[in-house]
Amino acid sequence: MSKENVQALQRITAHFNENGEWGPVELYDPEVTFTTRGDIGGSQTYAGHKGLVDAMASFREAWAHITPQILDLIEGEDVVIAVIRFELCSQTGVKLKVEEAWVYWFREGRVKRVEQHATVPGALEAAGLSG
Repeated sequence: MSKENVQALQRITAHFNENGEWGPVELYDPEVTFTTRGDIGGSQTYAGHKGLVDAMASFREAWAHITPQILDLIEGEDVVIAVIRFELCSQTGVKLKVEEAWVYWFREGRVKRVEQHATVPGALEAAGLSG
């Protein structure tokens, strides 16, 4: 696994926990795409840096507090799967912990694509690492 890719994911997670935002923006390709899980209300794809802002606004409609913690990283060529535990608190105060597997594709050291998956096997398949 590229040390730079791991460091980028660690910076992204730390930034999110400190600021509640996707940044730092320089870690994302200008044409980045983010695709949400398809099993919860249908999948949606957001594009570009503005798309990341829009996706966060959508998450904030449901969740007042979101804290991600990386539990494991699975490597591939220019792709990393991050197994993440999210501690969530809804706008109405309901607390929840969930684990998801997010696939991050990299281009020239920046995230070019992110997909949210409910399970590690689903993420492995999406990343082309299941075979």
